[in-house]
Amino acid sequence: MKTYDKKELDKLSINELTHTFMDIIKEQTSILIEGIEHLIDEDFETFNKNLNYVIETSTEVKVKKKFESKIFKSKLMFSKADRLKVFSKINDIKNIGEFLANKMLLYKVIFPDEEFKNQLREIISSLRIISDNISDSVKFIGSDLIKAHDICEEIKEERRKMRKEEFDLLKRLWGYDMDYLSRTFLYLKELIEGIMMLADHIKDFAEYIQFLSIKYLIFD
Repeated sequence: MKTYDKKELDKLSINELTHTFMDIIKEQTSILIEGIEHLIDEDFETFNKNLNYVIETSTEVKVKKKFESKIFKSKLMFSKADRLKVFSKINDIKNIGEFLANKMLLYKVIFPDEEFKNQLREIISSLRIISDNISDSVKFIGSDLIKAHDICEEIKEERRKMRKEEFDLLKRLWGYDMDYLSRTFLYLKELIEGIMMLADHIKDFAEYIQFLSIKYLIFD
């Protein structure tokens, strides 16, 4: 991952700092998703490497501090409160991803069958789509509010698709013949719920961007 020095960050505008922060978090989320894919493939070494990277990396901290130091001196299209909330919601993607990574590293799981793996891959594919889309939407809120709004609508539709996939997968999980207190059952259940927690946050973030789009289009 690219590193940023103080002089480089000093040159960036509030918009550019927001985009840079979003790019960093998007890359970390992508590495998390790839880690889950490696878990499904039972490549535990690469899985551990990816998730530890998500937990340990802090490249975004410098960008966040620079954003916070600049925002109160800037004249912006959006209010400072709205900008700070957008930045906070981006940061929460990192926080949820790190929380999920820590939980996933607690236990070495073996999946029950290929059908379960394939259904989980479908959910992960959707998570990747909405992660990429929220990044694009954040970048459009400074230049094309209608485009930002439309991308967020796509996120919400993909998230609805994920919800159906989630319940299909949980139904399959509950149908297996295993002790209801087994560590495998609990791990897989919490894995699915953790993925959906991240998806739900991205959906909520998308709805907030839509709110901003409507709010500022009215005053345009």
